[in-house]
Amino acid sequence: MRDLTLPDAAVFDWDGTIVDTLGMIYRANVVVLGRHGIALSRDWFRERYTPDWRKAYADLGVPEALWEESARHWSEEMGRMRPRALPWARGGLRRLQRHGVRLGLVTASTRAVVEPNLARLNLTGVFETAWYADDVEYGKPHPEGLLRALDVLGVAAARTVYVGDTVTDLEMARAAGSGFAAVGATTTPESFQRAGADHVWAGVGAWVDDLFGPIGPSRGGAGSG
Repeated sequence: MRDLTLPDAAVFDWDGTIVDTLGMIYRANVVVLGRHGIALSRDWFRERYTPDWRKAYADLGVPEALWEESARHWSEEMGRMRPRALPWARGGLRRLQRHGVRLGLVTASTRAVVEPNLARLNLTGVFETAWYADDVEYGKPHPEGLLRALDVLGVAAARTVYVGDTVTDLEMARAAGSGFAAVGATTTPESFQRAGADHVWAGVGAWVDDLFGPIGPSRGGAGSG
């Protein structure tokens, strides 16, 4: 049975969880990898996408000496794009705030990519702490970013839920000792369930609805276990 105990804190992923950026991430990677003569197919990206970009570069055959340069170019490409918030995500965040849940952000994207969009999407100040790829030595699934966020919030990992859209997010939450809420359509419910998630919600709003009860028509989950 899934745990719907109200957490003291909820820490969120960004891409595919709060904002609809998967198509943008694909296009940015096509440009960056094309500079090295590497083709990235939609099928490969759809089946093997991970926020662990070092693993992705290794799997695609990008020489390790070019990883940092490629990540920098990726950030530049992403900085030109304007993502939309996913349906019900912002309302879900504000509903959590009204109930006293502390909010944080831990993402594999860079500060330069995310912060302008926080302002543009009217999310400035929603997260009490935010940790980006360029703030940590070890990226997801290493728990460094999440542990740093929890340290700032002063909340125990066992009283926290990390909300994300990939198995990598689940692995990070597990390594930090926090709970996990699987959301979105980036990862199939079957893949999440094989990794140990007991439920997949359609999005942040659907998860929040299950915590507090729906407002208006139900926005149910994408799968269950």
